[in-house]
Amino acid sequence: MNTTVADKFADFPDDDVGPKFIKSRRSFSVDGITQSIKNFATLSEALRMLGAAVLVTSMSVFLLQGWNEGNDIGRYLMLLSQTGLLAAAGFAMSHGLRETRGARIFFGLSLVSIPANFTILGALVYSVFSWDIAPIDVPGYALWQIDSFTGTGLTFAGAMLVLIPVALFCFAILARQSAKTLSLHFLLLNSLLLLPIRGSMAAGSVALAGVLYALFVVGKLSAKDRSLKTGEGKFALATLFIPVGIILFRSMYFYQVDSLMIAMVSMSAFLAARQVSVFPERSARLATLLESLSVPIAMVASLALADALRPVLTNALAGPAFATIFTLLALDIVRRTDSGALARIITMTISIAVALGFTTSVFDFPSALTAILCITAGAILLLMGVSISSRMASLFGVLTVVAGILFGFQEILQLVLTSSWVELAIFGACAIAMGSIVDRHGVVIKLRLVKWFDAISEQRARIALED
Repeated sequence: MNTTVADKFADFPDDDVGPKFIKSRRSFSVDGITQSIKNFATLSEALRMLGAAVLVTSMSVFLLQGWNEGNDIGRYLMLLSQTGLLAAAGFAMSHGLRETRGARIFFGLSLVSIPANFTILGALVYSVFSWDIAPIDVPGYALWQIDSFTGTGLTFAGAMLVLIPVALFCFAILARQSAKTLSLHFLLLNSLLLLPIRGSMAAGSVALAGVLYALFVVGKLSAKDRSLKTGEGKFALATLFIPVGIILFRSMYFYQVDSLMIAMVSMSAFLAARQVSVFPERSARLATLLESLSVPIAMVASLALADALRPVLTNALAGPAFATIFTLLALDIVRRTDSGALARIITMTISIAVALGFTTSVFDFPSALTAILCITAGAILLLMGVSISSRMASLFGVLTVVAGILFGFQEILQLVLTSSWVELAIFGACAIAMGSIVDRHGVVIKLRLVKWFDAISEQRARIALED
């Protein structure tokens, strides 16, 4: 017999010894099927995200480039039809293919496209009349025009026949219990885009008012409707801020950017970060991150607002204005943060800002007013440092008081010597009245301050124990 064949037969395993037969991995095992499902789910999510990104990009490009053929009304109707088609696609996927995830994406995109429609309507309205002193020029690719009030009215009426039902339907899918309320507030915020104003002060004020209104609505609805804490509910609430974001972006991209506009944008960002950080079910790390980011945002907002108020306050009071605004915003962060380290850093930042703001003011513009303000600010900072046992705050408070006396003593003395007896008498009477008020209500004020500082101390102690 052939030895090769014999060797092959000899290699056959017996029942107890030798390698065991291993099933092929290509068989339909439960683990393999599960892994395949996971792979296809990941691929489907990626495709959904890609499609959503492309559709959002197409709407953004449309806002800048529009449609090459036809007049502006015809171009706008293309965008309006896209909104209707997105809603129709979501309805078809939900009731036809029974695929709810893709349907929700289409409904969400349809909801996002509504502010884009209001943006174009606002541009058409602005082309007919404006509340600005003089209409502001925009680039040709972003110019939308209409010939008459009649055309504007008809276009607006036709758009509302589409946009209002789409908003109601989309919110009914994403947040059924609060659909009507969300739709009402969403349309009201979108109506801000129709206001024929483009100036930085007017647009910034409208945007800030819109942010405050949206934050109020979010806080009120979140407390009533628990379904808004889901992913779809959070997305529905986030859409309330889209119109305000468009107002700010439009004003900063197409028109003149000044200090007031920067201040409005920064304040809007600060308020939005604050609202997210105080959500009951937010992550502790996310809250700390947002609170940390709020510090430089508050500094930018304070600098910009102080610069915008410079013509009113004069250069001498710009530094104190910055220090005061930043202190108020920073103290809000200290009050609500759960991080003891962050609270200490912010306290040190406040001390430095107050010392630099008031000291620089009295040094560059020595006067009785800047000196008195510097001494007063330093005394308050010193008292705060003693109350919260902060050596840094106490040290900067002493330095601020010394700077006010050193650089402003002559001006204060000159003020006293040149003042009439009537002015001195009025000042003395005011001091006596203030003393009486402190004597009568000082205990209540002190108890409230002690309670506030004790709450901060207890919060820090609890954080230290948890760490």
